Parts: sequence; C-alpha cells; structure tokens
Amino acid sequence: MRTKHLIPNHAAGLTYAARDHAAREDYGGGDGGGGGGDPFEGFPDAVLGLIVSKLPFRSAVAASAISRRWRSAAAAAPALDIDFAAAFPAAPRRRAAFAAAATAALAPPCPHPLRSLRLALDGLFDQAFAAFAAGHLASWLAAAAARGVERLELRLAVLPPSLLACTGLTFLTLRLDHYALPLTSLAPFTRLSRLHLASVSLTGDNAFFGDLLSHCTELRYLILEQCRIVALCLVGPSRLRSLAITDCSWTQESSLAVLEMPELRSLRYSGAMATRHIIDGDVSLDEVLLASEKPQVKPREATLRELLTLVGNVRSLLLSPWCIEQFARAEEWLKVRLDRVRRLSCVIDRREEGTLSIAPLLSNCRNVEELHVSVVPSQGKRRRCSDGECHGVPRSKGLTVKHLKGVRMQYIDESKSGLELVKILLKNAPALETMNIVPSTDGLEQAKFRRRVLKFRKSSQNASIQFCTAG
Repeated sequence: MRTKHLIPNHAAGLTYAARDHAAREDYGGGDGGGGGGDPFEGFPDAVLGLIVSKLPFRSAVAASAISRRWRSAAAAAPALDIDFAAAFPAAPRRRAAFAAAATAALAPPCPHPLRSLRLALDGLFDQAFAAFAAGHLASWLAAAAARGVERLELRLAVLPPSLLACTGLTFLTLRLDHYALPLTSLAPFTRLSRLHLASVSLTGDNAFFGDLLSHCTELRYLILEQCRIVALCLVGPSRLRSLAITDCSWTQESSLAVLEMPELRSLRYSGAMATRHIIDGDVSLDEVLLASEKPQVKPREATLRELLTLVGNVRSLLLSPWCIEQFARAEEWLKVRLDRVRRLSCVIDRREEGTLSIAPLLSNCRNVEELHVSVVPSQGKRRRCSDGECHGVPRSKGLTVKHLKGVRMQYIDESKSGLELVKILLKNAPALETMNIVPSTDGLEQAKFRRRVLKFRKSSQNASIQFCTAG
C-alpha cells in the first residue's frame, strides 16, 4: 500500500521533526527563544482541573507527568471518578500507589471546590489491606466533605461511618454489593434531593425509610435497584416526586405501600413484583412504567390487575410484554379504567399475534393522543386458545381512537398482525396527523411493506405516513 499521498508536505522537506521544532519555535522554545515555555503555563487551575475531570482517573494521574504545571491539575478538578479496578486493571496489588494518587487528588494543600465524586473501590478491600484502606477511605470522605462535595457515588463492600460527614450532599448513590447489615440513618443529609440505593438488603428497613422521609424533606427522587426487599413502606407526608423500583427481588409474602405522597408523579416499576400493593388514593400519578417480567413462580391472579387499578389511570403509561399478556382478552381490560391516558407506550413480542395483542388495551384508552409500539424478538411459539383462535385479535368494528394524533411503530414486520394493526389505526383514527414506521425488514421486503401500507384507507385526510430506517 502506498502511503506517500497521506503526507502531502513530505515532498517539500517538512518532516515530523522539523514540524515539531517549528512548533517549539512558535512557543519560544528555540535556541533564541529564551528558555522553552509551556503553552499551558498561563492557564488557571480551574481550566486545567476542568480538562482533567473529563479523563479517567488513571489518565488524570498520568497527566501530572506532563510538566510541573500539571502536577496539581487533578487536585483542582471539580469532578473526580476514582475507580480502583479501572486504574490498575492488570496490577490489582498496587494499592499503595492508588491510595497515594487518590490522596493527592482529594486532599491537596490548597483545596479547590469539589462538586462530584465517584469512589469505586472493588478489590481494594481484602483481608490484609482492610484496615489501611478503611483509614484512607475515611480521610478521602473527610476531604471531600471539606471541599463541599454535592454529588457522591460510592461502590464499596462496606458502608463507612465517615459518610455522615458529607452533610452538603444533594445526590447520593450507594452500591453495596456485599453489605447485608441494616443501613445507617441518613438524617444528617437534610439537603438530599436524589437517593439511589443499589444491591442493598432492605429486609425490615421500614424504620430507615421513615427516618429518611422525616428528616430529608428535600428528597424528590428515590431509586431502588437490585435490592432485596421484604416489605417496602413509604409513608409521608413527603415531597417525593419520583419512585423507581428496578430489578429488585421480593420475598414470597412481600408488600409495597405508598401512603401520603401528594406530590408523587412518576412510578417506574420493572423486574419482579411484590405480592401485595397498597397505594393511597391521594397519590395522583402522571407517569407510570410497568416493565415487569414473567416471574418464575406464578403470581396471584389479581396482583397485576390491582396494581393497574391503583396506578393505571395516568397521563403516560408504558407496559411490558408480560403485563400486556396478562390481559389477553378484551373483557379483562374493561376492568381497568384508563380514561386519563394520553401517551401510551407498549413493548410487545414478535409473534404472529403479538402486535394485535394491544388492541383490547387500545380500546380502553379512549382519549389516547400518542401511541408508541416497539417490537422485540421473541423465542416463543405462536400461542392459541383451546378453540384455535388467537387472543387479542380485534375486529375493526367498535375500535375508535378519536383523539389519536401521533403513532410511532418500531420494528414492525410484514406479518399479518403487523399490517393489520397499521390498517386498523389508519381506519379508526380520524384525528391522526403523523405515523412514523420503522420496519424490521430491509431492501425489497421493506419496499413491499411500504407499498402495502400506502394502499390502506385513511380516515384522516391529513395523516402523514413516514418510513424511517433507524429507531
């Protein structure tokens, strides 16, 4: 392969060495320039710290070797991501070097304000280094508190008592993979507005949440991820606005209670489900995401119906394939009131009858204005009832979505159910303005799908059908 054309100045005699020498001359680094200057010499500490804050901690430490001016750049960074496993992936025993670098960055002689800190110390705590690491961790958190840290993420094996020194926190993330003890009270964090607990055991910790809601009056967002829960009871009065429960494990006789939360507007509930749900009637939700997966043990038949009855009548609703599957018959959906739903999002399996499974749900959302349908691959075979007919296959008669204005359908294929759903929506949506379709097929199959769709009758003369190639 000829590469001479890639270096157009080579023929003119401009080599890399000559180019670098010319650059040094421009910065006063030549023989008559008087002493070689650093182009970053005039940069303030805040600018160098901002540059270093965008780098991984390993690169931030390496930047200190560029010149004398860069030695204190990491200490001036407004945000630090100190990850032991990422800093020394091939040499996990270099704990002393890591501790020295972290101490230099967090506890400099002339501290600068620190806005955000992430400490991921997986592998740092072993039997021989535990006491030494605990002492360093306490000093690091004390230094961060002295520098006014506001956002803190800890990924540890233990919960350090020195955490309570960071009283100015507004965002706190605790990921404790091997911590099985009860959580320490977070009452000193009176300014806390967002709390994210991950991989934490919450067995019998209702007193923890009661103490949290009574003292952290500014708390707006609560996220529970992959936690082990027996009973979760959130009792106000509280100004909590968003609650997310993601991939948590529940015991066989578990419960979720949300009471006296007048400002709660968003509920995101994915993964496994509790056995019983108690939600106060004063709770007025605007957005609900129910992305529950099929449990290994068959749940109580009325569990999902009770949950949808409590939270389903919202303005924005997203349902997973398993949630939709539980209401395979139209008469089941009629038991749930969904008149307030304006934005409906459905994730469905790619089966022959999968797309049409949302038709009974759509019939019950009479005032929906925006519909999103996303199809995901499914390994399941086509399922039929005992009489040989598929559940959820609607008849166009009686299905009218008068207020539907926008439709977005992702990865719809040319199966009978996919085309049938597009046909029904175009025929029964008189106010439809736009329909965006992302077909799952390519090339000639996609063109064939497009031609068939454009032949369907539209009840709205202003409806615009657009085909996209990416979601």
